[in-house]
Amino acid sequence: MTNQTASLVYRRASTQHASVVGLVIALHDTLIGNLQRAARAIEQNDIQTRCDELTHGFKVLTQLDAMLDMKNGGQTAVKIRRFYNHLRQQMLSAQFKLDPAILYAQVRAVLDVREAWQQVDSSASASNPAAAAASSIAAMTTASEVEPQTSFSCSG
Repeated sequence: MTNQTASLVYRRASTQHASVVGLVIALHDTLIGNLQRAARAIEQNDIQTRCDELTHGFKVLTQLDAMLDMKNGGQTAVKIRRFYNHLRQQMLSAQFKLDPAILYAQVRAVLDVREAWQQVDSSASASNPAAAAASSIAAMTTASEVEPQTSFSCSG
């Protein structure tokens, strides 16, 4: 069994019994990895890896966005959606400018949000589970509503 296969088996087993918040954390972990690998690919002029990682990261963001409960989530869901839209814009900017620093900055932002979700997951008595994450996200998003990008195309 290769390391990649072992990692995949572990992730599948971990997510089968995870809470919704646990799944959100796992998706953030995946996104962080995509952003880091894409940034390194830019540094190494590895076009194929850059495209693959950004495309997958875009798909992860689409999944995270689809998990938002916009009907019942109130301002928290709106702030999280703004964060995801901002992240998409930054990924596109990094792609067009070939600037790994943009992606590394987004890794730090996603790590902050992931940490907030981790606190929510470990706090069984949270009355509004998404509120802690939203407070971290609020500082990172712009006030304007941005139309989300729904597809991603990558070329050298």
